[in-house]
Amino acid sequence: MTRHFLLAFLFLFPSSIAFAANANAGQVVMGNSDILRGRFIEERNLKGFNGPMNSEGHFVVAPEHGVIWGVEKPFPTTTVITPSGLVQSVGGINVMRLPAQKIPFMLHLYDMLGGVLAGNWKALETDFTVARSGDDQNWQVLLLPRRTDNPAMPFSSITVSGHQFVENVVLLKPDGDSDTLTFLNEALSSKPPSAAEKLAFNSVHP
Repeated sequence: MTRHFLLAFLFLFPSSIAFAANANAGQVVMGNSDILRGRFIEERNLKGFNGPMNSEGHFVVAPEHGVIWGVEKPFPTTTVITPSGLVQSVGGINVMRLPAQKIPFMLHLYDMLGGVLAGNWKALETDFTVARSGDDQNWQVLLLPRRTDNPAMPFSSITVSGHQFVENVVLLKPDGDSDTLTFLNEALSSKPPSAAEKLAFNSVHP
């Protein structure tokens, strides 16, 4: 399982947190029926590599359905995650299918990190200390795991910053590896998922 799956959790919005109170007045809070679409650029810095590994693509976040995380470069890969589980496809062919019961920690992150883009920082305080700084125009939140001895926690810190939407996320691992995500062209819509998006979400159901 690649780290793309972990990063995709940042966009999962179970209905229990989708309409939570906003901790940063400048951040847009998604409604339960809203859909957030946009693009991402990911930079991975791994020990032993001379330079970063970059990828880019698009995402769709639908609180009542799940997330579509579409990597376009360097290799087209689509990961769809819903409360039912996860499906990954390459070139339109499913190469991995994991039901929810096979990925309990992933679904915990589904609930835990889904609060980030929903503006529900309270949802993270069980697992992280949450330190806020900045103002409405340029805010930042630093998340530090409460249990540093938890082998299931893949990050030593998560730094989230933005304005109306989350614009940057930096995930640091205990071994020093890191991922930096930049989000672009984010747009919120109250229209239902497209036919193609519905098909993708339905592909996860057993």
